[in-house]
Amino acid sequence: MKLHAAVTCVLKAIPSMEVTEGEVNDSTQLAALLNSLPLDDVEAVTADAGYLSRHNCDLIEAKGAKPYIKLKKNIHVIRAFGSKAWVNMILEWRKDPKGWNKKYHMRSSAESAFSAIKRRFGHRLASIRKDLQRKELMTKVLAYNLNILAKIN
Repeated sequence: MKLHAAVTCVLKAIPSMEVTEGEVNDSTQLAALLNSLPLDDVEAVTADAGYLSRHNCDLIEAKGAKPYIKLKKNIHVIRAFGSKAWVNMILEWRKDPKGWNKKYHMRSSAESAFSAIKRRFGHRLASIRKDLQRKELMTKVLAYNLNILAKIN
């Protein structure tokens, strides 16, 4: 099983998640994650290179946010293919790589959340059946979110 999740920067809570088979491409899951988030709450979206695509940059910009998706080493020439968001992201990176990387590294919030879930609930799933593994992983995320809420109140 593979967890695809949107993670908030401040609380490191997970307001949106998708659980898929392990071989599913990350890039295809971004639309579902974004669609379940409130429209006005998203300022920026950071993601690793698995989510890099022009389509995903367009989805993020349509949400009113700026994309900060890890660029692959072979991105030398800007080929928009109709994606203004893609061009803007690359131009911003070229203009100020240090500033861009600083914003990109907000992504560490997601890694912290994944690490906390694994530390608290273990990195293995006990269930044998795929449908039960999916439910078990979602339950771990829900318990993680409840733990965060309990610490706030």
